[in-house]
Amino acid sequence: MNNIARVRVTARPEVVIKKLSRANIAIYGVKSAGAYTSFGAEDKMLKKVFAIFSHPCYNIRIVKYGFVRSLALRALSRAGLVAGAALFAAAVLLSQAFVLKISVTGSGAHLAPQVVAILRRHGVEEGRIYGGVDSPIVVSQIMSLPSVTFCSISKRGAAVVVDVQCSRQSSPAPDSSPLVSPVAGRVVAVAAVCGTPCVSAGDEVCAGDKLILPYCAQSPSGGTVCMCAGYVRISVSASVTSLAAEESSSALSSALAAVNLYSDEAEVTSCTVKRVSQGVLYTVNFDYIYTASINMR
Repeated sequence: MNNIARVRVTARPEVVIKKLSRANIAIYGVKSAGAYTSFGAEDKMLKKVFAIFSHPCYNIRIVKYGFVRSLALRALSRAGLVAGAALFAAAVLLSQAFVLKISVTGSGAHLAPQVVAILRRHGVEEGRIYGGVDSPIVVSQIMSLPSVTFCSISKRGAAVVVDVQCSRQSSPAPDSSPLVSPVAGRVVAVAAVCGTPCVSAGDEVCAGDKLILPYCAQSPSGGTVCMCAGYVRISVSASVTSLAAEESSSALSSALAAVNLYSDEAEVTSCTVKRVSQGVLYTVNFDYIYTASINMR
């Protein structure tokens, strides 16, 4: 049969057979390889197949179209090649105009909360349009942190990368700053190595809330100032958007891949798509665990 397309989906063979048989969709040549199951289905049934496996937990794509549809696609691809390339370039430029992640690297990575707080005061924040940064002023403020000997700020795609290096010859001076949450969410775990936690598991926090205070309240006479050290894990609900020329399985995969900028273990809760003037806009909502820490290597 010349109108049989080949489809691959991340699901067990019995799940595929059960779902498609309920919808009276005939399939051919079912094969299983690792987490994927591939099968043949008539071209005219592909919309129903994709509707059945539309949930984000299923990664579905067409491996090969039927003979008749392949000829039609080849004819259309040449006409749309230039327009598609232009739309793709515009989508890339649009996504790179936003800050999707702030990464602090180097031997001073443990100063990430303080660095992120400094960047926020200068208008650089995850989820917002990147309008540039006054590097000399920001770098000088980061250099004023204990034991910092070098700092550089660069924009790489949709990420702002701050390289912070600390002196190995001198011990870092006690940090009197509290641990502050850079995100809003629900606290799931607290570990205060040094200092006094002011939140507990289950508490809701906002960006800017204090999580661990830099003092020890162990004596009846009052608290003693100390270096803040510890971490707090926060469950955060967030979303990302991705612009594509048209609705397709590859465009959906690209939108879902953007979630990995936040966490490799993020859990997608929903995904919507709507048509806009530039094409289609995917919105992926997800939950992930953010670890806010201070003076933890």
